[in-house]
Amino acid sequence: RNNHTMAIYRAPMDDGGPTVVEDYGQQQQLDNNKKNDGAATTTTSEQPQDVKDVKDVNNTNHPRRRSTISSIANNLVDPNAVSFMERPELRVLNQFRLVCGDIVNHPKVQLIIIVLIIVNAVMMGIATFDFVTENPAVDEAFEATDLAFLIVFTIELGMQGVFRGYTLFMDGWLVFDFVIIVLSWSFASLQIIRAFRIFRALRIITRVETMRNLVTALFDIMPRLGAITALLLLIFYIFAVLFTQLFGDLELSGDYFSRLDYSFLTLFVMMTMEWADVARECMHEVWWAWAPFVTFIMITGFIVFNLIIAVVCDAVAVIESKEDLMGGEQNFSHSRGSKSM
Repeated sequence: RNNHTMAIYRAPMDDGGPTVVEDYGQQQQLDNNKKNDGAATTTTSEQPQDVKDVKDVNNTNHPRRRSTISSIANNLVDPNAVSFMERPELRVLNQFRLVCGDIVNHPKVQLIIIVLIIVNAVMMGIATFDFVTENPAVDEAFEATDLAFLIVFTIELGMQGVFRGYTLFMDGWLVFDFVIIVLSWSFASLQIIRAFRIFRALRIITRVETMRNLVTALFDIMPRLGAITALLLLIFYIFAVLFTQLFGDLELSGDYFSRLDYSFLTLFVMMTMEWADVARECMHEVWWAWAPFVTFIMITGFIVFNLIIAVVCDAVAVIESKEDLMGGEQNFSHSRGSKSM
């Protein structure tokens, strides 16, 4: 028809069914559309090589990507790489720190420091005599010797600081040494403060273990000692008021009980067992005056002080038992280690 051959073609429909094309021109148009779609698909699939390489490298499974990651990892865990703490300059500093610790904490060095502290304290006492204070040359020699001792103690503390670092301030005994040394240098030019240089002798407490244990025991019993002190103050107040009212009007050789504060001072002296003379003076006026004196001495001198001594002894015993227990555990672990060897 019209020089066109009638043909029936079946093409797939969008819904999956066949499409009947009754005209050859329609079929040719459909074929052209398919060719254009195929060309576009081919153009899309055939991308440039560099674009494909970029997309492939972004994939972690790509060989080039895997080789890059492995090379970075090898550089990070390179066994030949030098770590931060293994650098030569840091290694030298660490060795210097250990050498300082070995020297300053050696038992013989600590014994020398103890001897120097004792000699320094003795020389401070000798420096108070007239043959030193009235002779400028001798006094200057003592001052130079004291400065030499202070330099030695400063070097010893500096070596402790090099070895321990900031942990120096975590040790109470070393902090005590630090305060004493700093004060000695800070107030060296003040004559009044220089009198307190004798407190450097207290550094011997930090070197002798028995003294350290005693001081540690005193700090450990502070709560209980505070209760005993409060009890002692209460007893003092009661007897101070009592003695002021009983003996305040008596004519004695001194103002022992005329006021409450005088009574406190007199009772404090009596607590040191210096009470017989005051008691006899009061007994010359009032025959029964011995009764309150004896009562006060028995309560304060025999009960309260013995209670304080008992608490201190108990604390020292606890510390010694802890040290024995730690020593036993160390010996036991050492024996087990030797048997395992």
